[in-house]
Amino acid sequence: EGVVNLSDGDVSIAECLSSIRNPQSTIRNIVFAMCITGVLSVISTSPASAQPNPSWIRVAIVRGDHEVSLQVHGGFTMHGLLTGNTIHQGRRLRKVAVRAVPGGIALGKEIFPIPGFRLEAATQGGISLNGTRLRGSLEILRQQDMTLLVINHVGVEDYLRGVLSKEAPDYWPVEALKAIAIAARSYALYQRFTKADVLYDVTGDVMSQDYGGKSGEKAGTTHAVNESEGAILLYEGKLFPTFYHSTCGGVTEHARVMGPFDLEPLQGGVVCDFCSASPFYRWQRRLTKADLGWALKKSPHGSIGLVRDLRVTTRTASGRAEQITIIGVKRNVEMTGFDFRALLGFARIRSPQFTISRVADSFVLQGAGWGHGVGMCQWGAAELARRGYTAEEILAYYYHNTDVVHVQDLSRRPITVIGGSD
Repeated sequence: EGVVNLSDGDVSIAECLSSIRNPQSTIRNIVFAMCITGVLSVISTSPASAQPNPSWIRVAIVRGDHEVSLQVHGGFTMHGLLTGNTIHQGRRLRKVAVRAVPGGIALGKEIFPIPGFRLEAATQGGISLNGTRLRGSLEILRQQDMTLLVINHVGVEDYLRGVLSKEAPDYWPVEALKAIAIAARSYALYQRFTKADVLYDVTGDVMSQDYGGKSGEKAGTTHAVNESEGAILLYEGKLFPTFYHSTCGGVTEHARVMGPFDLEPLQGGVVCDFCSASPFYRWQRRLTKADLGWALKKSPHGSIGLVRDLRVTTRTASGRAEQITIIGVKRNVEMTGFDFRALLGFARIRSPQFTISRVADSFVLQGAGWGHGVGMCQWGAAELARRGYTAEEILAYYYHNTDVVHVQDLSRRPITVIGGSD
C-alpha cells in the first residue's frame, strides 16, 4: 500500500501528503488529482482469485453531492484510506458538515489533506448520515469533480433489514415478506459477485434496492429477514439477477428489457391476477403537449419544437411499450419505455404497460402496474401468501426451475453467477 502505481509514474503516499500540505507547491493540485485516482485504484483492486465475502455488501448511499451531514453517537475512529493511519477519533462526533474541498476533505472548519477516509463506530447503528442511522462503517471519498462518494460497508443481513422495510409493508403476510427477502438477498449477492472490481456493489435507491439503513427497520420486515437468514435463490446452481417489482398488472415481463438476460426464470409471461388489490393495478395519467415539450427541452434530447403526437411504435410480448416516438415540428425522438419513464419520472409513469389516447392538446395514458414487470410481483406475492403459499412456493411461481438454498451450503465450493466463470 506504500506506492500508488499510475501511468505517469509512481507517486508515494508521502509525496501525496507532503505535496498537499505544501501550499507553495505548483504541482499540488496535479499530485492531489493523481492521489485521488490512486486511492480509487487501491481501494478497488483485489487479487483476481479472491472471491468477495458474501457476508458483507458495499452500498453507495451518496453519489455526486458536494456536502453531507455526519454525526456519530458514541465512540468512533477515522482512518485515512491510503495510509490506514488514524486521523481522528473521539467519544462522539457532533453533527458536522463534510465537504469536498480543493485541499482534501473538510469536517466543519477542519481540513484533512486526504482523498478519503473510513469511519468506524464503536456501536452498531452509531453513525448518522444526513439524519439516517446506519449500521456498519462508512467510506467517504472526494471525487475529482469536487463531489463526494459515500459507501456504507454493512453486513448483508443488516442491509436487508434496511431494504425490506422500504420495499414492502411490514404488515404483509410473513411468507410474502420472506419471499421478497430471499429475492432481495439473491439480487444483492449477484451484484456483490459481479461488482468485485469496482468501488461498490449496489446503490441505496430504487435503481438497485431502496435502502433505509437502521432508521428504516421495522419489526415485521426484520422478522422476515431473520426467518429467511442466508436463504438465496439459484438457477442451475448459480446466482442470477432476481429482479422484482411492485405490481405486474396481469402478466410479467421478459428480462431482456433489463439487459442481456435470457434465462428461464426471467422469461416473463407469468400470468398473475393476484395483484388486483394493488392501488397501482390500474392507473391513468394525463400529459399535455407542453409537459412533453418541456421535459424534452430539459433533457439531453433537447427541444423538438411543438409536440404533435405521442405513439407506442413497438411493444414487448407482454404488451408493454418497447419503443416510443414523440413527434415534433422540428424532428422526432425515439426512446425505450424505460427512458420514457425516466424522462417524466418513474412515479408519474408507473410502468411501460399503457395505451395512449389523444384528448384535445393532451395525451391520456391508461396504465397497468408499477415497475418494470420483470421477475416477482410483490403484490401478487402478498396475495399468494394469503392463499396459503409458502415463500418457496411463491418464488417457484415467479422464477421457474429455481432452488432455494442456504449460502452456507455453498461454502465448500466457489459461488458462481450467471455469465461468470465456473
